[in-house]
Amino acid sequence: MTLLARDGWFGLNRPDEGAPDITIVGIPYDGAVCYRPGAALGPGRIREISSQIPPVIETCEVLDQLLIRDDGDLTFGADFVAAFPKIEDDIARRAAASFVLTLGGDHSIAIPVHRAFGKTASRPIGLIYIDAHTDLSDHFNGSRYSHACPLRRTLETAQFSPAQTILVATRCFERAGLEYIRDNRMTMFSAEDMARRGIQTIAQEILERCDNWENVYLSIDIDALDPAYAPGTGIPDAGGISTRELITLLRMLHPLPVVGADIVEVAPPLDTADITSFAAVKIIMELFGLVQRRKLLRQRYRLL
Repeated sequence: MTLLARDGWFGLNRPDEGAPDITIVGIPYDGAVCYRPGAALGPGRIREISSQIPPVIETCEVLDQLLIRDDGDLTFGADFVAAFPKIEDDIARRAAASFVLTLGGDHSIAIPVHRAFGKTASRPIGLIYIDAHTDLSDHFNGSRYSHACPLRRTLETAQFSPAQTILVATRCFERAGLEYIRDNRMTMFSAEDMARRGIQTIAQEILERCDNWENVYLSIDIDALDPAYAPGTGIPDAGGISTRELITLLRMLHPLPVVGADIVEVAPPLDTADITSFAAVKIIMELFGLVQRRKLLRQRYRLL
């Protein structure tokens, strides 16, 4: 794997300066898509754009308290599923030492990533799954590892459960996924809920539901955004949330003990003027802000 140049990630990538607060890895795989490929090129384009942005988020917070290490792309062979054990080990080793951000790739890359977190965590992990789709099919197009199946596979993993999973911005349903949600009484805030009730109300309810969760993981599919804000994705389903709403949601979630995240399905060949890749970079900046705020809070408590 190749380390990104030091000017990457808003100038914060410092691979040789000690233990990182955030470790970034890419998994450039889109062999599980059911419609249009292109997401394999997402990690590279997101990295390129990150080098063009200063380390200041829109609340005027300077991201100067973070040490970032980009470990490049994880390797895998022609059989992606056969590479799961290696990917799991690679992610687990990093997750033991820092927040891990994984760049997809299609959403199937989350299967080994979530397994890694599930195997290494000593306590249950709450999952906030931000996606236009439920991804709860047991099989899709003859495969258990389609990008229509990752959440179903995750919920078969130790430390994850339907009871501690929240679906956000959902609006495209397979019958099997809808039945699974109903049978397991899963919490879902659909895109329609968010439009009708408002993002701040929804964010507050998510915080209340997560109040006693000891670990939280964020899985973000860029197609949660309406195609007007993210055209460069394999299945751009109309009626999604805006970039503004997603940024507001992530910022309001900062009290949660978030331990890792993935952002997937950014497909540069399908994009227009890099709109989708820039949206992904903006979302990642908010994740960085979330990690920095928690770091500063921990430091403050140690000084008391």
